[in-house]
Amino acid sequence: VLPAMASTPGGSQGGEGDDVIPQTWSNLALPDGEGSGLTLHWTLGINKDVLCGVHNVSDPQKGRTEIFFSVAHTGVIYDYNTGVQRLLQGHVNAITATAVSVDKQWIITADTGADSMLVVWDRESGSPVKTIYSPHPYGVHALDITPDHKYLVTLSAPTPIEDSQHSQDSANKDSRAQPECQSLSVWDWIADTDQPICTANVGTQDVQTCVRFNAWDIHEIATNGKRRVFYWTWDTSAPPQFYSPALAARDFKQRIGDYTQTIFLPDSTQAATGTVDGDVVIWDLSLIVDGLSRPDERRAVKIICLCPEVSLNVVMVHTPFVVVGTADGAVRFYDYQFRVQAWFEDLSAGAVKSISFELDADREQDDFSGIAQGQTSHSEDDFKCADFLVSTGQALIVLGQSKLFYELNAEERRGRLILQGLDSPAHGLCCHPALPLVAVCGYSGFLHMWNYHLRSLHLVKLFEKLMPQVLAFSPDGNLLAVGFANGHVKLLRSSDLSELTSSRDSRDPVTHLCFSYDSLYLAVAHADRCVCLYHFARRHNDKHYAMEWLFSGKHRSHWWAIVGLCFSGPESDKLRLFSVGEDRRLVEYNVLQSTEFTGLQIQAATIIEQEARPTGCLWYPFGGRGDNQKVLTYNDEYKFKIWNVTNKSCRKTALAPTYGGPICKMVPVCPDKDADGEEQFMLYATHEKVLGLVQLPLDGNPNKCMGLIAHPGQISAISVDYAGKYAFTCGGSDLSVNQWLIDRDPVAAASLLGGQGVEPFVRLLEGGEQGEFFSDMKDYFYYSQIRSQDENTTKSRTLDGTIPVSELPYLMCGLGYFPTQLEIQNMKNEVKYSKYSDTGEYVDRICFEDLVKLYVNHRPVFAVGPQQIQQAFEAMQRHESKGPLPKGQLLDLLTKHGESMAVEEIEHCFQMLVGESFHNTLRDDEVDAREFAQGILGLGDMQDSEEGDEDMGEDGEPFDSSAVPYDGASTMLDQ
Repeated sequence: VLPAMASTPGGSQGGEGDDVIPQTWSNLALPDGEGSGLTLHWTLGINKDVLCGVHNVSDPQKGRTEIFFSVAHTGVIYDYNTGVQRLLQGHVNAITATAVSVDKQWIITADTGADSMLVVWDRESGSPVKTIYSPHPYGVHALDITPDHKYLVTLSAPTPIEDSQHSQDSANKDSRAQPECQSLSVWDWIADTDQPICTANVGTQDVQTCVRFNAWDIHEIATNGKRRVFYWTWDTSAPPQFYSPALAARDFKQRIGDYTQTIFLPDSTQAATGTVDGDVVIWDLSLIVDGLSRPDERRAVKIICLCPEVSLNVVMVHTPFVVVGTADGAVRFYDYQFRVQAWFEDLSAGAVKSISFELDADREQDDFSGIAQGQTSHSEDDFKCADFLVSTGQALIVLGQSKLFYELNAEERRGRLILQGLDSPAHGLCCHPALPLVAVCGYSGFLHMWNYHLRSLHLVKLFEKLMPQVLAFSPDGNLLAVGFANGHVKLLRSSDLSELTSSRDSRDPVTHLCFSYDSLYLAVAHADRCVCLYHFARRHNDKHYAMEWLFSGKHRSHWWAIVGLCFSGPESDKLRLFSVGEDRRLVEYNVLQSTEFTGLQIQAATIIEQEARPTGCLWYPFGGRGDNQKVLTYNDEYKFKIWNVTNKSCRKTALAPTYGGPICKMVPVCPDKDADGEEQFMLYATHEKVLGLVQLPLDGNPNKCMGLIAHPGQISAISVDYAGKYAFTCGGSDLSVNQWLIDRDPVAAASLLGGQGVEPFVRLLEGGEQGEFFSDMKDYFYYSQIRSQDENTTKSRTLDGTIPVSELPYLMCGLGYFPTQLEIQNMKNEVKYSKYSDTGEYVDRICFEDLVKLYVNHRPVFAVGPQQIQQAFEAMQRHESKGPLPKGQLLDLLTKHGESMAVEEIEHCFQMLVGESFHNTLRDDEVDAREFAQGILGLGDMQDSEEGDEDMGEDGEPFDSSAVPYDGASTMLDQ
């Protein structure tokens, strides 16, 4: 059992609160971090591959036993005796470089990616004291701090591959373009400026991975990559100068392995560089002139073999020793002539990634005071050093002490394990339905069950040669289903993780697992687009057989990937199973009639989208009285759609949260199973970064949702505990699991403060309530009232403030939104059934407020432009060519496929658009997409559209939390 971990009252401490998405990342306005609906409460994991990323910040004189490490994009100060975590939040990308000052007072973190940051934190309070935005174009790869903690040095992250290709294409077009390279910057972070003192480009294609100040002359810096070492000198009044000594295999008649880290040796002109071959290269000044270097420049003078064929991952100076951490898991202490003094070879925790020593008051006084080389402050016969931490590639942190060196028993020399993270990507996560347990699985084959109240590891299971990636508890809590990357599905007893049954009915990875509400059925979706069904019953329905899990059928029900799988709840009149795929189909299966002999039977398949791609589905029993036979789907165009499962009609379309990408995961927050309406909430996640809450009912009100950055990259899985108090997320490749405290009150309060009725929706219109668009909307609505009562009559009219549903298509076209026939039918159904669950009556008229809500919720988030027309032409050619489309083929597709049009309709449209017939307008035998978009449809220039696309956020997210408004009302209502 690992030591307990707990969060301090109030949870995290960070830059601006709870990591709310900044404007610089996504151009989205999100709620302020303070009082947010989600607060990071606890985090499990460690950035195990960040070299020198774990730091011992313990202070024995103050009785503190703390360490600092990073998990994904969060810094953690962790007391390994009390289990308290203090969370340093503010980064939006994974932290890739860290450093701690000699006196342990200042912690420095930096990340790599868009909108990168460099932050200096006060260890005592856990709050930021200096933030530098975008210190380098792509972030920071490595950094260091001077012993007097005044200056920082940073190495920029190399250009990402995709940007490198883009830069190469630009360079091919412009021969004067200079290739991007790394840069080195020195910062006076105490000064009141965000600019570096000096910056220099690193003139090599060898990516530099390590940077170190010379602690005895801070105006000298060393950097190294795999093949080159650079020595820099800097000053505030001049740009940095450098030299890079050459070293070839023939110089010492031996192979030179890739470099790892470089250090300066105290009280000498020497420096040392470790290699992956276990050698250390000694650099020093030499009076021998070889024609390649100057007398005042270091060059390689000797090579010492320390650990044959074992990589020296970590090389550092801890007075009076040089400390080396190796790939075989050993930590060795040498004097400055690299004579071994002590060794710790029984840690057995994996390849060493970091070594850090606790604060030693005696050492702090003597560290840089010029102790004579080889002279120590203790008896030469006794080895003694401060307690040190070792982090490894297996995501373990071990505490070592000098007295372990004298232990005779190997087990006693292993040190104390104080933290265990995740050693491989974690893609499976699920909370127990009745106990404070959360299950996590990873690609290395581990399955952990954690007690999140005690912060302890409850159960562990390892799968040999299998990669678990999906988890699901049965609703009764007795079973845990595990899906694997090779298609295996195993059912385990949740009490002890013993295996109950195993099956493999597909060789493709399991993507979804779902139990029925009575825990008697299990549905499994695979990457080969198949759904498998299993039933807990007696074989052949014979009572003489014992109850067991039986295969009930399999069906490849989708053409494209399955993105959602769900059973109906106890509210349903019968047990139903649904799947939704990227092929835009919602498929219902006949569960009760499916057997091993009949196969998995399809009850119905419904086309739910025409252009958007569904991203998931969920059984949705929330609504009015008796209106609980529904399925919720969500798509990549930021829309929620609620479908009645009886007649497969769309009962509601609502604008989804537009924070950072389309929603792809959603689960209800159920503290009270009977909660409905505004008392119920849903937890959602996008494919990358964003986690949030949305308040029910889903009506498109932007004030009823919030979002924040939960992970720096992909969010692999989300889950909510049985009490609805905590949410859990895992980040896949970022090797982290986060526990979030759910607070519904801030979201509910924001909904009330944002206005009632139609007010929040009006704000989403261009210009708001005082804008010209809203005024035109009113005029068109009044005109529709007149039109619906025969505009040519001379009789007196009585306007009741409503219009018939039949006027909706014309109004929407007049407002610049041109719905398809399916979308028109969805709008009519939404109005028709809007009050049916409450009154039992249909609605056939709407008021102006209803029109505003319908328009905001149904209009596309992305406006149609020439780029979309180009894509449509390519699709009509089946992407076989990108040239013009034959005129006959275009006419044939318009009249025979999809929502087909009669030739007369096409001619009428061309007359209204350009004043001529189809054949007179398109005189050539081929139709060009650009000419069709600009000359016939009157859309903007193709290049303008492409430039506009470049201004979109990541993953194509829109500019703001509302839909992109269309240009005014450009079409007459009676067209």
